[in-house]
Amino acid sequence: MEEDASLAERSKTKNLWKRHKVLIIISSTVILLFGALTLTLVLYTWDRGKIASGVILEIPLGQLSLEEAQSKLEEQRTELYKRPITLISDEKNFQITLAELGFTYTYDKPLQQAYLIGRSGNIFNKAISKYKASWGITFQPDQQWKDPILTEALTKHLSTLNIHAEDAYFSINPDNTLQIFPEKLGKEVDIESLIMNVKNQPPKEAEKIPIPLKTITPSLTQKDLETVKLKPLLGDYTTYFDPNQIGRTFNLKLAAKTLDGTVLKPKEVFSFNRTVGPRTAEAGYQEAIIIEGNKFVPGLGGGVCQVSSTLYNAVRLASPSLTVTERSPHSLPITYVPLGQDATVAYPNLDFKFRNDSKDLVLIRSGVSGNALTFSIYGKSRN
Repeated sequence: MEEDASLAERSKTKNLWKRHKVLIIISSTVILLFGALTLTLVLYTWDRGKIASGVILEIPLGQLSLEEAQSKLEEQRTELYKRPITLISDEKNFQITLAELGFTYTYDKPLQQAYLIGRSGNIFNKAISKYKASWGITFQPDQQWKDPILTEALTKHLSTLNIHAEDAYFSINPDNTLQIFPEKLGKEVDIESLIMNVKNQPPKEAEKIPIPLKTITPSLTQKDLETVKLKPLLGDYTTYFDPNQIGRTFNLKLAAKTLDGTVLKPKEVFSFNRTVGPRTAEAGYQEAIIIEGNKFVPGLGGGVCQVSSTLYNAVRLASPSLTVTERSPHSLPITYVPLGQDATVAYPNLDFKFRNDSKDLVLIRSGVSGNALTFSIYGKSRN
């Protein structure tokens, strides 16, 4: 009995030792494997100052140092800035570089993000992010357009494509009849649409972009002028001059002729100085008596104030369709209109202005017959 018990005890001890031995072997293996794995991860994530394999930022950056990557990206940016975009029209093509158009290309932030792959977190996080990158990971540079520069560049380079619209206008025939010259359509680069088209094209792919044009319709058409010829008389006024005063008469006729056939749109303000222009020798004006410093002295353009004063009185009679907005009397009495009914002008500071307060076009006619100067104003009464 005692022998059997001893035998059983030895068997139990032997089995227990076997189990401990297995546990020791397993534990040792696990420790060795963990150590090997840790060593592998340490070696795999060892910071050698290189960007992880598989990283793309416009170009492959894997295994490049930060300085090497910056150098390559800078070369690419320089080349991209020099790249022209071709804008095409029926008349002419224009090539403008991306730099001129206000395109900006920055890579600092995405490059920093790319460089941090495999360098942040614990060893396992580093290894996982580096492994994922090895399958390919792409970063995008920051690309933007500076709108003010883009708008200015397009406007400047494409300005030759713009054609101003021209209003229809009256020409005075030798028999004093009105001849209508029709309006001319204009065209203009649609800058807003073009900006959208430029921005929507990837800079590396945009080769040719059509230039959108929009038609500009003039505000005064042949049809308008045909209508205004039929308007009733709103007011007319006549003054008289001495035709023997050659220079003064010449100036008076020249200024009156410039005003003949003028059409005023609703709410438009008429400016005598802007319409007649400077009274200079280059414009054809001669010397005659003018008022200067409260004295009558010789000067260029003498007689023009009779034109402005005659027109002023016709405008007064056309009220309320026309409203005077600026007028100055002479510093000395004059004889061609009653006291207080004159309108002196001196280019460019002293002007005579009035506004068309009717809802229709107004036509101004001037005429010289013998020693009489007459202004007639046609339009639709505001009443």
